[in-house]
Amino acid sequence: MMLAGLILFYVIAISVLVWIIQRDYRQQGFSFHLLFSGIYLITFFGGFPFSMTMAELFEYRLPAISMLWNILAIALGGYLIYYVSYLYIGRNKQIPRYAVEVKSLANLTAWILMTIAILSLLVFMLLNQGLLLFKLEKYSHIFSAQVSGVALKRFFYFFLPALLIWFFLKPTKESWWLFLVAGMTFGVLSYLAVGGTRANLALAFVMFMLLGYLRRFLSFKWLVRAGLLTVIAMFLLALWRYRLNVQGSEAFYTFLYLTRDTFSPWENVAKIMDAEIEFQGLMPIVRDFYVYIPQSLWEERPDIVWNTANYFTKSVLGNFSGLAMSPTLLGSFYIMGGIPMIAIGMAVVGGFIRIFDNFFAYGKNSAVIQSYCLANLFNLIVLIREGIDAFISRFCFFSVIFVFSYIVAYLINRVREGYE
Repeated sequence: MMLAGLILFYVIAISVLVWIIQRDYRQQGFSFHLLFSGIYLITFFGGFPFSMTMAELFEYRLPAISMLWNILAIALGGYLIYYVSYLYIGRNKQIPRYAVEVKSLANLTAWILMTIAILSLLVFMLLNQGLLLFKLEKYSHIFSAQVSGVALKRFFYFFLPALLIWFFLKPTKESWWLFLVAGMTFGVLSYLAVGGTRANLALAFVMFMLLGYLRRFLSFKWLVRAGLLTVIAMFLLALWRYRLNVQGSEAFYTFLYLTRDTFSPWENVAKIMDAEIEFQGLMPIVRDFYVYIPQSLWEERPDIVWNTANYFTKSVLGNFSGLAMSPTLLGSFYIMGGIPMIAIGMAVVGGFIRIFDNFFAYGKNSAVIQSYCLANLFNLIVLIREGIDAFISRFCFFSVIFVFSYIVAYLINRVREGYE
């Protein structure tokens, strides 16, 4: 009876979110609010059918039904708090538009961003003497001491913003396909070089589909088909990086398990709430910045950065393999301060997304601003899947490097104009 009630509540919850997403899309079209809502829906509700199927067909042990009730109720309540905050914080119906920008400045910014990404990848491969996917025995070894230049991986993500700038400077179908070819090529190379990290590869394809839909190069039907293709591709890439050889029912179980953990690690919230948590306050946000400080500048820097992901992985799960499991946005808030922090945090997130949407609308005429905003899609995924502390540090790092590249391009452009 409790399970039937849980399934009914699940259907009601996703119906509420889908109704909000559909209504807001009809009213305002594309927005980061809709992206956030879609990713949130997948992360906290998409894994439910996978977990139920594994429990029904295989000997998979679910968390207690009462705990699953708590997760779904908190996920729905958290979203509604976010939504109310989004509606009323920073709302501005009259948003000014950015003046038409200098194309040479945007083009130079793109070249600087691409140079940063390519040089970082080449240096990483040079330091590790080749492609790690063919050298490491296990995926978890990418976080071990035998891998050099780990910090360089954070610069790989600047390849896509460069492609986005060029696309917005010339938003044709040819530019759209060129974006896919260049983005996927770099994504495959980074996947091989790093040892199985799928982020660049997946992001290139997702952004390609998103741009196609926004520019009417692609219908919604093809967008859905591409989404299903992405799920299968991510599963196959996971099999390759974990070196799994599965068949029959084991292959189906592995597909359910890996797909759920990739797109919807919702059960992690149950594990966090079921454990005795020593609330960390806001310190995980501060600690997440430690990884950007070189050991040479801070010799006493802790070996373990106690952000919410490491707290969840090591203190809750007892996993010391080197991998960091995803606590999710709700889980990270809970580790910081329990249910009250979830309520406060979701309200803050709602205000942030509203401000970001306003900035995106302001920069409709700017290829650089459009690129900056859309390139933060990865950080938006990090926010919902990995947690608030991981998001803040990555968002700040990305913004600093992006703005720095723009300033350098601006100075070079001014020098050029002085000689003309």
